[in-house]
Amino acid sequence: MPLGVVCHWLVPKTKRDGAIEWVNGMGERLLQLGRWRDGLYTEEQVAAVLQGNVESLERMANTISRKTRLFRLSSNILPLMDIVPRYLWDTPEVRGPLARAGKIFQDAGTRIVSHPGQFCVLSSDSDAIVANAVRELVSHAWVFDAMGLPQTPHAAINIHGGKRDRTARLIESIRELPWEVRSRLTLENDESAYGVVDLLPVSESTGVPIVWDSHHWTFKTGGLTIDEAYRLSCETWTDGIRPLQHVSNSPPGPEGRSFMELRKHSQYLDFIPDPQLQGVHDDLLDLEVEAKMKNLAVDQIRKKYSINDLRPVHSSTSRGTMDP
Repeated sequence: MPLGVVCHWLVPKTKRDGAIEWVNGMGERLLQLGRWRDGLYTEEQVAAVLQGNVESLERMANTISRKTRLFRLSSNILPLMDIVPRYLWDTPEVRGPLARAGKIFQDAGTRIVSHPGQFCVLSSDSDAIVANAVRELVSHAWVFDAMGLPQTPHAAINIHGGKRDRTARLIESIRELPWEVRSRLTLENDESAYGVVDLLPVSESTGVPIVWDSHHWTFKTGGLTIDEAYRLSCETWTDGIRPLQHVSNSPPGPEGRSFMELRKHSQYLDFIPDPQLQGVHDDLLDLEVEAKMKNLAVDQIRKKYSINDLRPVHSSTSRGTMDP
């Protein structure tokens, strides 16, 4: 029943005036695609950023694994990995910290997952866009392989359905993915294009499980009740692998706010929908908390709902490798 922290790990920093601010302890540095294409980075600069990021992950791995059993690894751990030459990131200086961090997480029973960005679209009408998406997914899978994570949805690489009404294209693209990606792939319902009802035939055709986002469901129910959406999503998870789900709330505000305002994530959670809360208490699922205050929001939820999710998780099935 782990409650998951998403991408950043907030740590306190004392300002000059004595006030405390919360900053991302991961210390990740970014690279800009435009600057790379304009020749404004040297290869030495790029390699230094990549190495520094994985070393930061290794430094934080013990802290994270002591305090959560579910963590979403930022897609920026190796920025521009799918663009820059392989010899800049496929190095002992990158592989070493990734392998050591992976061992720390697995020894602690901490599930590691990822969520490539919104431009990772397998259902596009454009072959070039799909090819770019595949390269991005392959880069995520390489990181997970380097960390020694299983080639199953336990180490989920989670994406949205993408372009509306392109179910056949999505299925075709998934079936053509390399195994290290397809074996880990999960599909998440979104607010407008692909609800749970839309993803079910994709899941049935490909075996890819559905990550149910209860906040997205409120915008696109597809005629399903909340209990039906929860149950049907859980049923797509097989082979003893625990369902992964997302929870978030809209920020507080007045009535009549726009769709764009309502879809934003709040600082903390005010509530967890009943099916997910019961699933957590019954130890049936892993739940990523999508709130801006990250691990602080998870700590608040633990106290509010008396959730004790820090015990080790041992499951040989969920951490194994499926056959292609």
